[in-house]
Amino acid sequence: MQETYKVGNAQSIGAYQMQSSYFATDCGPRCLAALAEGEIDHINGRRGAVLAVEACMRELRHMPKEVGFSEFSDTIAAKILRDLREIIYLGKIPCLSLSFQIAENGNLCYYSVGSNQAFLYDGNGYRLLRGTCGKVDFRKGMTAGMISRGVWEALNEKEMVSYLKKKAHPYEKAQQMMMGVIEKNKRMARNAAIVLVEGCI
Repeated sequence: MQETYKVGNAQSIGAYQMQSSYFATDCGPRCLAALAEGEIDHINGRRGAVLAVEACMRELRHMPKEVGFSEFSDTIAAKILRDLREIIYLGKIPCLSLSFQIAENGNLCYYSVGSNQAFLYDGNGYRLLRGTCGKVDFRKGMTAGMISRGVWEALNEKEMVSYLKKKAHPYEKAQQMMMGVIEKNKRMARNAAIVLVEGCI
């Protein structure tokens, strides 16, 4: 059976003591992906990112069809904020960057807040998906991505395209992209995470 979507990811701890970024994907007839960045080099940053991604994936799997994506996204974000306040009760609650996407039936719905960036590469052009929430066409050969601050601080648009246009599986592209991040950022590197989703049919 032909795959509907291919996914790839990569992650680096950089110069931090703790990995505070976390991500997950779940692909079948539709593809769910989430990426969170805890923004602080502390256990609470890690806890916040894990909590946010697990909550996103759990809620997205059971998203009612009659509810709009924008409304549902706001509900998820509010729930995550409540959970953070309840669970992270010792120390400072981390500033959280959160992005998630649903690819289905030739469309991509996306949500992104904080320092993460969401983008779309159509085989020719690369563009950031601006605004908190939106919907774009997503067809065969296109790649949707979510990257943390540690990636876009290191790689410019031209460098991103040089990796994305390669004929390789998204996992290989993400790994090569991360090697580029690591080579450019040395002692002052922060956590970096990449999630790529490519349409196949």
